[in-house]
Amino acid sequence: MVKKMKLLVLMAGRYDIVKGAKIRFYLDADKNLYIASCERKDFGIVKFVKEGSKKDLQMLGAEFDGVVLHTDSDQYLMEVLVKAQKRAA
Repeated sequence: MVKKMKLLVLMAGRYDIVKGAKIRFYLDADKNLYIASCERKDFGIVKFVKEGSKKDLQMLGAEFDGVVLHTDSDQYLMEVLVKAQKRAA
């Protein structure tokens, strides 16, 4: 079963990242934050889970990927879709 989550990413500035771009997330354990990167350049952090739960986010592990749905450069926000594979018990 595939579960879809939407994450809101707070960007560190204005970035030309287009809809459909692949975003890599990794957990910075020291800061307890998920860092967003594109083409090996860190550009923001996960601000909150828009659709899904914090538990779902933690189940994804320390690294996962998503796809850009929308970017608001004026507010430095980005919406990213993440598909999580649920393992059968």
